[in-house]
Amino acid sequence: MATTTATDFNTEDTNSSNHPLYLHQNDHPCLISKKLTGSDNYSSWKRSMMIVLNAKNKLKIITKEYKELEITSPLRALWERNNDMIISWILNTVTEEISNSLSFINSAHHLWHELHEHYSQIDGHRIYQLAHDIAQLKQNNNSIEIYYHKLNGYWDETDALEDPYMCICTCTCDNGRLNGEREQRKRLITFLMGLDDSYSNIRGQILLM
Repeated sequence: MATTTATDFNTEDTNSSNHPLYLHQNDHPCLISKKLTGSDNYSSWKRSMMIVLNAKNKLKIITKEYKELEITSPLRALWERNNDMIISWILNTVTEEISNSLSFINSAHHLWHELHEHYSQIDGHRIYQLAHDIAQLKQNNNSIEIYYHKLNGYWDETDALEDPYMCICTCTCDNGRLNGEREQRKRLITFLMGLDDSYSNIRGQILLM
């Protein structure tokens, strides 16, 4: 899929909510209540921020999928307004100790990257605890729904702590898809291992498939 650039958007579309530079009249600096306190909650904070930024169609700006506009662009002032609004959103969702050291960064993209560099350290202790909890989790007479949602929550947190590898090569092989399918099979086996003995027949049928 081709990367979207600023030139792909018609200047007349800025009044459309689908345009990255569109700002609603109710947009204000306070975006989410969750506060970034450090590496301990960076993953959950980042996830919350990305959900809201994507909902507001601003994720393209911090990832530079929508490029910074040239000074001579007729939309430069609107881009700067969006950039400053995103910066204010981010600074209002971090603690004062963190925001004080970031006040002079004037690019939303650089601010996002700076926070990632400082706080995305892999928490080895938490990863160990999650791996232990996944291995020990059993259905224990709970409904399958409760058991699955608890297990899936552990997987989601693991994925947040350790982002999956992103292939950036130009090859056309199926390695990425095959690795993803292998990971899903591993998780299916983990799920089946935790089921109560009453599901042994169903488990056997699934494994034969």
